[in-house]
Amino acid sequence: MFFPKELINKKILIFGYGKTGKSVQKYFIKNKINYKIWDDNRKIRTNKIDKKFYLNKYDYIIVSPGVDIYNHKNKTFFKQHRKKIITDLDIFFLSKRNFRYTIGITGTNGKSSFCNLLNNLIRKHNFKSRVLGNFGNPVLDERISNNEYCILELSSYQLDYSKYLQLDKACILNISADHLERHGSMEKYKKAKLKIFKFLKNKGTGYYHRAAFPNLEKNINIKGFDNINKKLCQNILGPNISISKIDFEANKLPHRYEKFRQIKNFKFINDSKSTNFDSTRYALKMSTNSILILGGLLKKRDNFSLKDLRNKIFKIYLFGNNVNQLKQSLKKQKINFKYFLNLNDLLKYLLINDFKKLIDKRKNFTVLFSPGAASFDQYKNFEERGKIFKNYVNKFFKR
Repeated sequence: MFFPKELINKKILIFGYGKTGKSVQKYFIKNKINYKIWDDNRKIRTNKIDKKFYLNKYDYIIVSPGVDIYNHKNKTFFKQHRKKIITDLDIFFLSKRNFRYTIGITGTNGKSSFCNLLNNLIRKHNFKSRVLGNFGNPVLDERISNNEYCILELSSYQLDYSKYLQLDKACILNISADHLERHGSMEKYKKAKLKIFKFLKNKGTGYYHRAAFPNLEKNINIKGFDNINKKLCQNILGPNISISKIDFEANKLPHRYEKFRQIKNFKFINDSKSTNFDSTRYALKMSTNSILILGGLLKKRDNFSLKDLRNKIFKIYLFGNNVNQLKQSLKKQKINFKYFLNLNDLLKYLLINDFKKLIDKRKNFTVLFSPGAASFDQYKNFEERGKIFKNYVNKFFKR
């Protein structure tokens, strides 16, 4: 089956007329393929709409990732057409694309960061590469040569609806409760993520975070890992690209578990990208004797449990005026903390008191700025929040 020829003279519906739907429409017009469109939002419908789509039968339905077919008012229609549903990614792969190497990355947190890290490492070795999928422009809008590395950032929605992806390597970075209102349960969410391994080529290899899938059935082509490190990147990129420790550290994106300062037995980590509590828990697992800094706009459904990570925590500081929920949770867990209204006052106290008391002790400490919440209560974005943290620490040690 090859597109676009396979689509000619077929009855096709584009469901969802947002960024992805418009990209598919442009592809169809270019290849002279007939189609109909539907979007639940009246304001963005076009003259190609099929008002009674739910009464018709289609050969293909291209569904945008944002459409929830399981809870839609016409879910019976989607159930009847489930085998006919495909995505723009399917069209992309079935359009006789021959890439040098195709990598699929999914997970709850850190997908964009990791994809960009791989992309930077590939380009450093003078190979062509780009990140597609849930990142940047829709795949059908991109012109890609056969000699390029293709890195796909894949959401659970895309994996759930897609059928024809072809991957040399696939990786699940982590998993935590997210999008459960759509998937229905944690098990169904995990199942959607695990589907990435079904898209591996015959000699392809998959990698998964062991803590996320402790009971995953053993498979010679699917391997577990404990941490995102140089070795994992090397395994994913293959033997044609040799990664040094310097390259790995240099190409990490800022604000993602970024080690930016070491003063004797104190290590300072900027993890401002941590905008939910699962991200913070993940950062804690990679740290020891953490002086943990939390604060920001909390997500109501987040699980604030830290009981199982007590051995990773030396002390906790909170900041901001939207952390009452977290305060109550920590009190219930009988975990002590110190609260400050703003980050500057917190850092001033931490560096004058804790740092001076603990410097030169036999233990190593990690000052872990992993807020576990959105930044919009006091900052424009997580980047600004991270810069303020780094600047304060750096200025303090330049005195």
